[in-house]
Amino acid sequence: MLAGEYAVLHGGEAWCLAVDRYAVVDDAPAAGGFTPPEAIAAWRLAVARGLLREAPAEGSARFDLTALSGGVGRKLGLGSSAAGCVAALGWAMERERPGSADARRDELARCAREGHREVQGGGSGVDVLTSALGGLVSVRFGDGLGGEAVVGRHRLPGALRWRVFWSGTSVRTSEMIAKVEALRAHSPQVHAARLAAIDAGTADFARALRADDAAAMVSAVRRLGGAMAALGEAAGAPIVTPAMARLAAVVERLGAAVKPSGAGGGDVVVGVAQDDDAMEALREAAAVEGFEEVDLGADGAGVTA
Repeated sequence: MLAGEYAVLHGGEAWCLAVDRYAVVDDAPAAGGFTPPEAIAAWRLAVARGLLREAPAEGSARFDLTALSGGVGRKLGLGSSAAGCVAALGWAMERERPGSADARRDELARCAREGHREVQGGGSGVDVLTSALGGLVSVRFGDGLGGEAVVGRHRLPGALRWRVFWSGTSVRTSEMIAKVEALRAHSPQVHAARLAAIDAGTADFARALRADDAAAMVSAVRRLGGAMAALGEAAGAPIVTPAMARLAAVVERLGAAVKPSGAGGGDVVVGVAQDDDAMEALREAAAVEGFEEVDLGADGAGVTA
């Protein structure tokens, strides 16, 4: 997630990039394996909407999410459950009608998002839409999270250098969101002001991205990192951890910037730089602060049979 965290839950725009780590779903060699509840919910909704004739039996699919997990005992925060849900629905559709996952990709994306949100108990589902569609997407829920998403697909700017770093700690997104929602309940004006700052930073990011202006994109990411830190301080949530804050301060003078990607508090951060020298300096500074670089590229294909 590049921009718009938390604000997207309340009508703001978010920008998210699909990356080249994949959930793989295939026929199970034998019945009886584990089926994620998000997949079961998506299959059931797909039947109701005519995307599937019938839901597959639990245990009939084999799920491999290891590329997204980062290894045993690690949770990188790259959206493994979202990608698994999308892949499960694509697999089921392809079994019934080859070519249907690609032909009805937008419907697949919406159905997978709703199934995933049903099980997860909330969240925007932007990660599900991005997994299905691929590439760089913008998403806004103008009528609330229960309404239709307005989705845009965009070209990744050539000028921007970007990298993703793992913080070394995992975080439960739901716990972070709960703290921010508690702020909304007891201090609605503060909550609104903090989200407005994230919205403003996201608008800066979108303008810079469309202009392919690397320096302006770095400035926007820096502004977004500060806005997320201010939201976390107000909510009593470590959205920007001390290590993230130290790294942000170091790289600011180097022509680079970092921000949490997603709920914050751990998982991954995204780093951007205006040129190769600034990116190399960012990578060195991240290593000093204990961040581990994650080898990622962009994926433009989305769900694929």
